Amino acid sequence: MYTTTHISKIVVRKKMSVLLMILSVVLVVSTLTGSTNNYYNEPTDNNGSLTDCSVTKKFVEFNLSVTPYPLKRGVEFHWQGVVKIKRTIHWGIVHATATYNYRGYTNITFLDDKFNLCDFLDDIIKEYCPIQPGIYHINTPSRLPNILWPGQYYFKGTAYNEKGEQIMCIMKQVTIE
Repeated sequence: MYTTTHISKIVVRKKMSVLLMILSVVLVVSTLTGSTNNYYNEPTDNNGSLTDCSVTKKFVEFNLSVTPYPLKRGVEFHWQGVVKIKRTIHWGIVHATATYNYRGYTNITFLDDKFNLCDFLDDIIKEYCPIQPGIYHINTPSRLPNILWPGQYYFKGTAYNEKGEQIMCIMKQVTIE
């Protein structure tokens, strides 16, 4: 015979299992459908400008774009703009991600890796760490590999200093032809 306590525990367990199942379905459906609650679908514009997603502006401010836009596989494009560095950068890591929205159903990550910030800055502003405060102009050519699929991509790069503080963050949703 079950007591009231036993029945209460059984009811609570069943309610919890149903709640967990509903939450699981909601998370899966929102990811597969490209829901606006999905972090890959951050609002962006339709031109070549990169969006500043930095949590603070005490390290770096920038105005960057890529041209020509939209980007084409195998065709050269240019990073252009101005970067204002406010504090000396001695060392850092760039966490870069590139995600492809596959037919509006799911997101496929092509890149999720960390790189040396000093090497990256040497490539785009032709200065190696330590990088002193100042204004730096960028006009750097680059090329997308032909292996990328045509379609919508979400790119994000976040730089951190040796203390783990976010130096800067850039993001862009692009169409690649």
